[in-house]
Amino acid sequence: MRDKLFEAIVDPVVILDNQNHVMDINSAMLVLMEKEADDVIGKPAKVVFENFPIPIKMYTHVTYARTEASFEFRNKQIYYELTIWPLYDSHKKMIGRIYISHDITALKELENELRKLNAELEDRVQARTRELAETYDTTLEGFARALELRDKETEGHSRRVTENTLKLAQKLHLKDDALEEIRSGSILHDIGKISIPDEILHKKGKLTKKEREIIQGHPETAYKLLSPIPFLSKALEIPYCHHEKWDGTGYPRGLKENDIPVSARIFAVADVWDALSYDRPYNKAWPRKKIIKYFQEQSGKHFDPYIVKTFLGMVEKGEI
Repeated sequence: MRDKLFEAIVDPVVILDNQNHVMDINSAMLVLMEKEADDVIGKPAKVVFENFPIPIKMYTHVTYARTEASFEFRNKQIYYELTIWPLYDSHKKMIGRIYISHDITALKELENELRKLNAELEDRVQARTRELAETYDTTLEGFARALELRDKETEGHSRRVTENTLKLAQKLHLKDDALEEIRSGSILHDIGKISIPDEILHKKGKLTKKEREIIQGHPETAYKLLSPIPFLSKALEIPYCHHEKWDGTGYPRGLKENDIPVSARIFAVADVWDALSYDRPYNKAWPRKKIIKYFQEQSGKHFDPYIVKTFLGMVEKGEI
């Protein structure tokens, strides 16, 4: 009489001897194979399992293994985990191997459902991210346009200086995430000027000391405006620091050399270049040679020397 405990195992099990003949097999395995015990016991595994979907005959030479298999059974995809254990007699001599096939179909189906759900969620997140990015860009462009409408003399300045700042940053091999922050900061670089009264902002004559102090306060205004807003705070470095100078004589904090964020150092070069290249109420555009000479003189004073060298190289090649 076959062992009742062996028969009670719900997972399909087969035992092979050292010659790879079937020593025993439980009912669960027989149901799966659609055979009777007398059809398989004592017969070679390579014959019994010739067309069997669980790859038992592939593992008749190993003592221990664990693998997975899938096959179609009664019009349904079935997944099994096959585990192989050595079988010893009372003298601890190996007399065969036990092959246990555990049905993991429910687990695999759950994994597949989770994979589909994750893909759907990822698609939704990406769509939402694109939507937020578009909203973010629209907000930035709206701010920039509002500033230009107020200060007609600088119309087109934000677009040009943003383009040149990004070109220079790319030439300096800044990473993509830094480029995005630079783009945002460039667009918003003069947002602090909204606090400057029109009569000072549009004044064509020489500024008084008090008026100059008001104008030089616009980076602090930018900081107060942008720092509390999470999705705009990443753009803060340029509006707050682009008037700092390499030698420490800039404003608002008198930062020096590498204490100035690299984004602000890059922007300062592009910003001054554009300011000198186009007519302003208080100054006519300079000739190109005069601008280049000015940058050479201000390298190491107003500007980061390495950034100036890179920028002027781009100018010489017609990249700016």
